[in-house]
Amino acid sequence: MLNKLSILLYVYRSKVNGKGLVPVYCRITLNGRRKQFSTGCSLQPMDWDAGKSKYKGLSSEARHINKKLSSIRKAILKAYDDLALKSKHFDVDQLYDEYCGRTIEVKTILGVFDLHILQIKELLGKDYSPATYQKFILIKSHIKEFIKTSYRLDDYPLADLKLGFLYDLEHYLKARKKQNQNTVNKTIERVKKISRLAVAHGWLSHDPFALFRKKPYTKEVVFLDNEELRQLESCQLSERLNTVRLLFLFSCYTGLAYHELTTLRKVHIKKDNKGMLWIEMIRQKTKRPISVLLLPKALDILESYDYTSNAGILLPVISNQKLNAFLKEIAVKASIHKHLTHHVARKTFATTVLLNNDVPVDVASFMLGHSRVSTTEEFYAKVQKERVVTHLQKLNFD
Repeated sequence: MLNKLSILLYVYRSKVNGKGLVPVYCRITLNGRRKQFSTGCSLQPMDWDAGKSKYKGLSSEARHINKKLSSIRKAILKAYDDLALKSKHFDVDQLYDEYCGRTIEVKTILGVFDLHILQIKELLGKDYSPATYQKFILIKSHIKEFIKTSYRLDDYPLADLKLGFLYDLEHYLKARKKQNQNTVNKTIERVKKISRLAVAHGWLSHDPFALFRKKPYTKEVVFLDNEELRQLESCQLSERLNTVRLLFLFSCYTGLAYHELTTLRKVHIKKDNKGMLWIEMIRQKTKRPISVLLLPKALDILESYDYTSNAGILLPVISNQKLNAFLKEIAVKASIHKHLTHHVARKTFATTVLLNNDVPVDVASFMLGHSRVSTTEEFYAKVQKERVVTHLQKLNFD
């Protein structure tokens, strides 16, 4: 947006005082909108040169008033330049406030990020997890680098945000950060959350990113089949790796995500009226209840840690990063040619344990703690083709 500025100095001839003097006014016009104010100078109407907007002559009074009027013009131009450095968009009232020395707070995207990150920090353990807190800090650092690299700015004013900002960001994340489409989509979704927050606070009149549509991305579903589970269970491992194996297998037979695995306590183990044991928890990610029947293999693992007499966390706690690093070693020793992470265990539960045993999608959705049944349906659809192939291979067409 090109800001068209004009500054006019004129005498207000209808405001003659008792001494016959008229005040000199200044009118600022910016993009068709006006703001006028008194300069504090007065003179005889005949002494004003309307063509040159100055006091006629070279008298000491003329020099004094003309110097003051020149200073006012320069101060307005400086205020304009200072505002232009902060934002492309400002109005005549903001320009006048800047000229008067009144602080103009220009809301920026990184400023809203800081606000949201602070809110997350204050609600850690209640509405947000430490992982979410760290993700927003990381994404903010990426956005800061992007703004510096792409626009040569330290921050980006909210008023200047356009849809193109997200398209530029998408290209930057792929080209510079080497992120895949799935990671890019998650980053952009969090940036869109920031823009919606700005709208909610009244800092933006509308959401500039509302029309952005993320590109579809189909993520490969990685899980262990029955044969791979047997390989994992039977391979020889050191005590250190065996602990990791047990944690992984426990999630294979319960579907617990990392957070639930590392916070499982005896209070979460419930016995029904038939004597069956269940894990009942609230899933941290979706805030949805999960209710999982303790299968024999999962129960064996719990009993190996004497869970009934344990008042604290029932299973050993290993950081997710270390857990995934150890799983790489285990995959080699078990001759499993897949990229093992703890999340693969949850996918294994959903497919090999639930889907392949014809557990209905709504039941599986409840056990997995998905916020929507459609999430489970999408997942089931991804692995259905492989399941069909497996069944057809068992047929004899001879």
